[in-house]
Amino acid sequence: MTDSLVFRMLFVCLFAALWLTRAYYVRNTRNPSAPRSSAERREAMRKEGWTGVALVVLTPIEIIFVLLYVVSPTWMMWANLDLPEVFRWIGFIGTTTSIPLVVWVHRTLGKHYSYALETKGGQSIIKVGPYSRVRHPLYSAHTLFNLGMVLLTANIPLIIFAIIGVPIVYARMKSEEAMLIRQFGDEYTSYMRDTGRLCPKINRSSSG
Repeated sequence: MTDSLVFRMLFVCLFAALWLTRAYYVRNTRNPSAPRSSAERREAMRKEGWTGVALVVLTPIEIIFVLLYVVSPTWMMWANLDLPEVFRWIGFIGTTTSIPLVVWVHRTLGKHYSYALETKGGQSIIKVGPYSRVRHPLYSAHTLFNLGMVLLTANIPLIIFAIIGVPIVYARMKSEEAMLIRQFGDEYTSYMRDTGRLCPKINRSSSG
């Protein structure tokens, strides 16, 4: 049997890898001639509505529980589920797979990426790389990471946070699509018909 310490260390390495990767690419999208302060970034998220506020509030709370899971395993023992080891290794594979997907998305978006729901000047619909088949591949990557996190950690508070994230992600995708329809009109609705929201669309062709 694999010691629970191994799973904790694997998770903290993957959690750090995900957010360091995100931080690196987000930093590269900032305009050095007109940088946004932390207050301005929070205000942009607040203007987004309840989903932006939820992300601003819940993210640091989730990080606190991650730290407790890692550094205080005895105190957090009450929150552990007894999952079969095979499920925890499946979770490890899921979280690991999500990180190169995050890199692929950010490299495809480049300077077009924004943490808030907004479009930038001169922006067009990205239809290459992961966006050729999926409209929201960054959400796909985070969903895969969260599912993997549920299995890898087998920790009740982190599982609750993953569940809470489902309606937030869904509402944010809907808001983002509405914004892009207003911006690009028929071009975006046509793109929606050709792509899946989180997974590639399966084209069914009828025969006969």
